[in-house]
Amino acid sequence: MRYFLLSLVMLAFLPNQAQHRTARFPLWTFHQHNIRIYGVSVGAFSLNNKANTTTNGLRLEVPGAGLLLSFIPRAPWDSANGYIPEPVPPQEQPEKVNGINLSATGGMCYHINGISVGGITQVNWRINGISVSGMANITEVMNGIQYGTVNICSKANGIQLGMGVRTERLRGIQIGLVNASKNTRGVQIGLWNENEKRKLPIVNWNFRS
Repeated sequence: MRYFLLSLVMLAFLPNQAQHRTARFPLWTFHQHNIRIYGVSVGAFSLNNKANTTTNGLRLEVPGAGLLLSFIPRAPWDSANGYIPEPVPPQEQPEKVNGINLSATGGMCYHINGISVGGITQVNWRINGISVSGMANITEVMNGIQYGTVNICSKANGIQLGMGVRTERLRGIQIGLVNASKNTRGVQIGLWNENEKRKLPIVNWNFRS
C-alpha cells in the first residue's frame, strides 16, 4: 500500500516538472522554441540550438543552408576522433522530425525518424530511416540507408551508398567507388575498400574483432 501511494504521488508530481510545449497544427513555422507541430512545418534555415521543437508530419526548409554546410568536415555534435556523444537531454534538443524532412539545398537536424532529403548537403545527428543528399551527407548515427556523393558517418547501421563513403563504425554494407571503415562488421563493395583488417579492390569484408 505504501508503494502504491508513493507511485500516485510521483505520477502527480512528474507532469508539473515537464517542460511545457505548445502544440501547433496544421501549418506552422519551426522557427519557434518549445513547440510540437502536427502537420507541416516551414522555415528558411535550420535551428542549430536548443529549440526543443518537434515536427510530426512534413518539414519544409527553403532555401536551407546546404551550400554552407558543404564545408564542414562532420556533424557539429561529434566531439573528436569518431567519438559519439551522449544524446542531448530532451529539453535541450535542437530539432526532431517524425516523418519527412525536405530542404531545397539541405540543412541540419538533430534527430529524424523517417525520410530526409537535401538538395546539396545535410547534416544530422541521428537518423532512423533514409537520408539522401545531392552532394554530402554527414551523419553521426545512421540506422537505415544513407546516400550522397560523399557520405561521412561516425556510426552506420545499414547501407551506405555513394562515390566516397567513410565511417568510423560500420555494421552493414558500404557501396561506393572508395569505401573506408575503421571498425567493421560487414561488407564493402567498390573500386577500393579499406577497413581495419585489409585493403582490397572490388570486395572487402570483416566479421570478427
